Amino acid sequence: MILLSVVGIFLFCLLLGVPVAFSIVIASAIPILLEPLVSLTQVSSVMIESFSSFTLLAIPLFILCGGLMNLTKVTDDLIYISKALVGKAKGSLAHMNILTSIFFGAISGSSVADVASLGRILIPAMIKAGYSREFAATVTAASSTIGSIIPPSILLIVYGALAQTSVAALFIAGIIPGILIGLTQMAYAWYYASKNNVGPIDNELIGLSNDDKLSKIVALKKSIFPLSLFLIVIVGIMAGIFTATEAAAIAVFYVFIVAFFLKKERNFKEYMEVIKKAATDSATIYILIAAAALLSWVLTYYEAMQPLIDFLLINEFNPILFLLILTLLYVILGTFMEPNSAMLIFVPLLLPVVHGLGIDPVVAGIVTVMAIRLGTVTPPYGLSSLLAAKVAETNVLKMMKHIMIFVVIYLVSIILIILIPSIVTFLPNLMMK
Repeated sequence: MILLSVVGIFLFCLLLGVPVAFSIVIASAIPILLEPLVSLTQVSSVMIESFSSFTLLAIPLFILCGGLMNLTKVTDDLIYISKALVGKAKGSLAHMNILTSIFFGAISGSSVADVASLGRILIPAMIKAGYSREFAATVTAASSTIGSIIPPSILLIVYGALAQTSVAALFIAGIIPGILIGLTQMAYAWYYASKNNVGPIDNELIGLSNDDKLSKIVALKKSIFPLSLFLIVIVGIMAGIFTATEAAAIAVFYVFIVAFFLKKERNFKEYMEVIKKAATDSATIYILIAAAALLSWVLTYYEAMQPLIDFLLINEFNPILFLLILTLLYVILGTFMEPNSAMLIFVPLLLPVVHGLGIDPVVAGIVTVMAIRLGTVTPPYGLSSLLAAKVAETNVLKMMKHIMIFVVIYLVSIILIILIPSIVTFLPNLMMK
């Protein structure tokens, strides 16, 4: 009964146009008002305590790190590296787009930033090389989803905080799935390029040298900064030298030193804009986290999910089937909700069921983030697709054929992970024993 009332009030608030975070708070607070044994001071206490997590400090730090990286023109460096690795393959520009997204995700963790930074360079180049506008835009949007799986990832940090799961384990677990998605997307890009006889890379259009030897030397030099940053974060976490939050702080310090002293980016106004954006973006996420913490507390206090857990356990519900249903739910939610909002609402609701069925929380976390991130590609929310379509001067409806192909490829990767969870757990088990 409590669960139905919370969901009903929440949906009613959304229909009235109340922001998601405040809708969650209102829906959670009303049952408390009717409970004489609980005071409203507990409401504020629960929400304030949700900020006390040391893990959550990584969110503004990684956002700040990504902003500082953009000041260093790292996108150009990543394109050079990708060109040196896959420049001679069939469909090389599409491969470069996907590979650069993997690299970009490894230092930024932002899908939208990926599209904005890479799209302006690679989409025009792909169109000139013979790719259709729709395919060029779709590849850019679809490959940007990798940024939420390859560490560092804001969504994985949020999930780790909500599920009380090691963020370090989630970061390490995301490496193989991220590479898997990249490889499957590159396989389709190769097929498309072969079928349509797409032309070679126009080096001048994307600012690269036509001298292949020089290009490789430049790529090697340019790889030092982004590669070293990735290694500092991931190797440091894997080796147990520092936590994910400490890694974020070290990354910010390292990027600042490179930007200020080596890249000579000394426009203090730009630094203040980066800091301001990191603060506002983080504040938005923190408000949602506080609301989700209250919702989780209310559901726990009233044991609202216990009947569902008991039902699933009594009927010996298959964990694999549950994860498949969970994937479908999150994919649907992601089509019309912002990923952070959707996850912060439904993870507290479904987490008790995940624990009750004995599902590895790391596997559930990776599946959750992968499924919900599809929302940035699929209409109507599809922010990444909308941005890419704007750069390509097309529209999302014309992109739908290619979007659906990439969605199917992406879902196949998720299903593989559900059926073979060792894809996710192998590296954490190996590195964190």
